[in-house]
Amino acid sequence: MGWTFPWASSSDTDFNFDFNVSVTEEQQREGAEYNYRREAPTSDVFRWREGQKGGGDSAEGKLAAMCGTNVPSYHRDRPGMSAFALEGGIVYHTYSTYARGVDPFFGVYHWLDRAPKGRNETGVWWHRHDEYDDH
Repeated sequence: MGWTFPWASSSDTDFNFDFNVSVTEEQQREGAEYNYRREAPTSDVFRWREGQKGGGDSAEGKLAAMCGTNVPSYHRDRPGMSAFALEGGIVYHTYSTYARGVDPFFGVYHWLDRAPKGRNETGVWWHRHDEYDDH
């Protein structure tokens, strides 16, 4: 769309692990902390999918395949947003949200949630700006 924004990224840093939005395979198997609670161990849930790209016809399987990975690996990075303020050379953590708390930052979701059929989700329903003509 040609838009530009000055963004900061946590890519290739330990930040996402520090805030429990990224987990290692071992943490995932043991049950990791996310959204202020401990998740159940996932080794039994994902065992059949390990090593496979994607994960079938499910939405999460399609998303994983689009990212070139399998479902367990796809789930090792989760939604999260944090805000910070720099004042007097000190960095203050002012806000964090996880899971569905990130939805308000995707402007249209709140409008869709109020539509008669909600998001009416079936599979992967969004497209990147250069993929609309393909569907």
